[in-house]
Amino acid sequence: MAKRSITDDEIALIKAMQIRGFKNKDIQFYFNRPDRPVNSGRISGIRSETYGGSAAVPAAPNAALDSFLAAHADGKKHLTSSSAHSDTPWSHNRIAKCFAKGSDGVWRLVVKESDHFECKASFGFKYQGKWLRAIAALANNDGGYIFFGVNDKDVKGPKGEDLSYAVVGLDNNEFASADPADLATRVKSMFDPTPAIQIAVAKIGEKNVGVLYVHRHDSRPVIATKQDGDIKEGDIFYRYPGQSSRIKYSDLRAMLDARDAEARTQILPMVERLLQLGPTRSMITDLDEGIMADGKRTIQIDQNLIEKLTFIKEGQFSETDGAPTLRLIGEVQPIDGTSKAKQHLGVLTRADFLAAFLDQAKPDDPKEYIRFALEVATNERLPLHYFSRLAKLDNEGLMEFINNTNGPSARKKKCIKWLKPNAAYQAAVGKPKGILAEIIAGKLPTISTPTEASHAAQAILALPSSATFEIGSILTLLKRCLVVAGTTSAISFVRRAICRVDELKFSSSS
Repeated sequence: MAKRSITDDEIALIKAMQIRGFKNKDIQFYFNRPDRPVNSGRISGIRSETYGGSAAVPAAPNAALDSFLAAHADGKKHLTSSSAHSDTPWSHNRIAKCFAKGSDGVWRLVVKESDHFECKASFGFKYQGKWLRAIAALANNDGGYIFFGVNDKDVKGPKGEDLSYAVVGLDNNEFASADPADLATRVKSMFDPTPAIQIAVAKIGEKNVGVLYVHRHDSRPVIATKQDGDIKEGDIFYRYPGQSSRIKYSDLRAMLDARDAEARTQILPMVERLLQLGPTRSMITDLDEGIMADGKRTIQIDQNLIEKLTFIKEGQFSETDGAPTLRLIGEVQPIDGTSKAKQHLGVLTRADFLAAFLDQAKPDDPKEYIRFALEVATNERLPLHYFSRLAKLDNEGLMEFINNTNGPSARKKKCIKWLKPNAAYQAAVGKPKGILAEIIAGKLPTISTPTEASHAAQAILALPSSATFEIGSILTLLKRCLVVAGTTSAISFVRRAICRVDELKFSSSS
């Protein structure tokens, strides 16, 4: 049983937001944290009530949601005295220390632009490439601030006075009134992995300064996934003193080496311990899936125990003097008859996909089959309704899931088109028409050649929506057709016939 990272209160709020029509990408912004990302799949799981235990959690009352949204909006606007005692990088105290009032009465950024600070005199969505570039650059270095309403260096006033790093204030309300979800969506749509940001408006002197704090990303490098202005797909930006520019090879190499070294540092002690114990005395625990396994045996861990163990995964356990030692006391019990062991999906192939449908298998991760059809399969039709029903997705939920995959846009459009009623239907002519009449009458043909497989498949393609048939017999016939068709041209008819049975028996309209 997988560990649930979203609390009941959060699930209740998410359900209330879904009722109001919030989109997944907008809901994500309110619940994403640097230490706990919430992906769109989990939000869809809450919508379909397949996410662990979410079915038992009712939607939050309207008043509770209103209070939550209001508190969130207040938290991203002006920093008040209540935040002055906080020591976060975006707290009032920390930001105020970055500025000082000069003898000329002008407030300036005293730390100057460096590899942790970048200044922009204004903010606007029209030229978002400039600040998106800075976000990625800071996330790829050590994080830092972007100040809007603060001059860059070498700026002169009307009388030639030096106004470098001077606080000029935001010249419009675009930053202060910006929807946090919109900002997060723009960042997410441009970069992968997505940088984490914090937003605020601070009052420096008598002027408002927009503050965008960027966290250092633990999975650097952050890479541009599409083109926008002077940002090109594949660009990796890095913050150098005084500028955000494309990363140099030496810095990229150092970043990758540091990431590899960190991964080795984290995993080597565990590998060394495994080698000391040997295969007969050790098992590996997956705290997300809630299982212990040694390659031969699998032990499922109780949900309550997983929640107590997660502090290890979260890095709260350390071998320091006086640190508590975890001791497990209890019995290993078999799963009761009403439960079944979780089947973990390994490498999925096209043959596995079709076999799962034809055998009417019930995998524990049906969404991964749908994902395979979008991200791995190319032009062939594959049955999606069956796996959608197993995943408890209605037609709208299935389309949303398809659009949220990483499959090519052309493939997404094609698969969504195939979800329409009778999309796989094709009228039978010639010999397939006669076979169709026999199938409807309950007489199934004998298949021994690819041509016979093709004719039988074309007959199944013409099954009317009103037809009644025993699905087990039709699936057995299709299995035979699939084997006999092999790699011949008949295979395309067989795949489409499988999809015809899928839409007749398992679509949301069937």
